[in-house]
Amino acid sequence: MSVRSRYLWFVGSWTLLVALLMIAVPVLLRARLPEPIAVEWASSGAPESSSTLRDFLFGKLVWWLAVAAVWSVFGIRGVLRRRGLAWAGAALGVFGSLMLGTVVLTAVANLDAPDFRHAADLTGQGWLLLGGPLAGWLGWRLGSNSARVAATD
Repeated sequence: MSVRSRYLWFVGSWTLLVALLMIAVPVLLRARLPEPIAVEWASSGAPESSSTLRDFLFGKLVWWLAVAAVWSVFGIRGVLRRRGLAWAGAALGVFGSLMLGTVVLTAVANLDAPDFRHAADLTGQGWLLLGGPLAGWLGWRLGSNSARVAATD
């Protein structure tokens, strides 16, 4: 399998996994979420603005798919000559974990709230800050290994 084939397999699988989880988690919790849901919080911790669940998920999915498409082009076209697959894997790991984490934290904060103004404080961002670099490191390792294996084939 060529470097590009491995890269496309990696990017496609990761993109699809993150997108499916971004949709599945809130949809499975939909019965326990208010309509609309809180999507932004003030510095005091109070919900500041709302959106329908559909619009919120659509916006997050568009961002995720746009980033995945850009990094796919970078990897396929060889724009990043030195360690391109590793950089692309790291970027996709970080951004995918942050996007998925944001959707999950937002859904959890809205659980069982009668109205978006009664949503809980958005907590857990520290875990996103810890998980992002870990996912980036894993993406870097997978990208590096994929390029290394393909170079020896």
